[in-house]
Amino acid sequence: MRFWLTLSLSLFIFAGCTTQAPEPYTPSTYNVSTSMKKAPNQKNTSTYPGSEKPLAKATTPSSSLKNTETQSSSAPVTIDNTITSTTIAMATPTPSTTVEQPKQPISTEEATSSSQETDTSVSTLVPVPAASMPKPLNDDSTIIKIAVLVPQKTIKKYAITSVNSVIAYLLYKNYYFDLNVFNTGDEREDSIAKALSDIKAGGYHYIIAPVTADGAQIIANNVQDTLVFIPTLNRSNVRSAGSNIIFGGIDYDQQIALLATKANDRVGTFEDGSSLSYQLNGLIKKNSNHVFYEKRVENSKMNYKQLFKGNSSLNNASLYLNTPLVTSSLIASQLRANGINPYMLLSTQINYNPLLLSLTQYEDRDQMYIANSIQKAPPSLEEINALFGHDIVYDWVNYSTSVGADYLCQQFFDGKISRTFKENISGNQVVYNTSLYQPGRNEFIRAN
Repeated sequence: MRFWLTLSLSLFIFAGCTTQAPEPYTPSTYNVSTSMKKAPNQKNTSTYPGSEKPLAKATTPSSSLKNTETQSSSAPVTIDNTITSTTIAMATPTPSTTVEQPKQPISTEEATSSSQETDTSVSTLVPVPAASMPKPLNDDSTIIKIAVLVPQKTIKKYAITSVNSVIAYLLYKNYYFDLNVFNTGDEREDSIAKALSDIKAGGYHYIIAPVTADGAQIIANNVQDTLVFIPTLNRSNVRSAGSNIIFGGIDYDQQIALLATKANDRVGTFEDGSSLSYQLNGLIKKNSNHVFYEKRVENSKMNYKQLFKGNSSLNNASLYLNTPLVTSSLIASQLRANGINPYMLLSTQINYNPLLLSLTQYEDRDQMYIANSIQKAPPSLEEINALFGHDIVYDWVNYSTSVGADYLCQQFFDGKISRTFKENISGNQVVYNTSLYQPGRNEFIRAN
């Protein structure tokens, strides 16, 4: 009897349990794209708590909608990166701006009582005036009109960065300005002459022209009554130019002369066959009578092991790297990899680039000096340039363009304003303060 009673109780308890598996947890969704009905003009988007309500469903017939989608998907898309002559008119307003005063934290009791009165009263926010922007020195009646002449096929990326550098400076100074870009495409005389004619017809006060020596000579021959700034060239690169042409190019002669103070009596050079490297080689020979080694490295895929292995003549030699950044980095690293210990590695502005610090090891460059003519700019101006995707900290053409814009604006205000950049203008040329830097472990260090 006891046995049957125990068995019955066990069956009763077991029957009260369930063997059905629990349903999986289904998280709640907030109008995700899979559960929403999209409006016909809404593409693959989703909303979330706090966002705006989805668009109401339109009454467009489905057949016409399908035709529209078919046409839009099959239509080719063409992207044109060519700069056209575009007017960029900018007036810098100074509206009165206000910010809301933040709410003060409240206690639990106050929160409870206030929640009961939410329907009848709303707390009023008192606006607090924010600090206004400084008033521009000019207005729309005395607007600065600057024309930027760019041969895009010749100067490539600087056709864009030069324009952006001018805009960044004018925004930094909070000026009213009218900027027009004249893209000549190339540097043929008829192309530049046509752009200069349009600039004159537009009544522009100044011209900024990042061009080569050929383009600069054409401008010098055709412009006599307008102040022109050429950021890409030094005065020595142009045969003849009037007093209205100002040059902002780097003085490589000055840089080579400064680097020569660190060299010994055994000098070697590396160059890539470009016109700039040819110019630098000539300046090195001008400053040294002991050039015993010259080597052309036209690309970075050269067999450096074959070039340097067993070449003991390069030991204890001062080697000038008149080559682009990647090639210079490979030369510096392969010299050490092949057991060559030069007396010094020397380079001009062309290798003043933070990428040098990551492309080489510290031991590859611990005996390296680089000449630099770029000075420290105001942090706000550097930040505005960074917003345009380029810098004036290491790129000397952008820096020179900023110096030119600064000089032209001072001329516009008849010298009544102080210049942002301290470089002097002498003999129609920007005079840079050049210093030697060593590439340290994480930064360029100014040498004593």
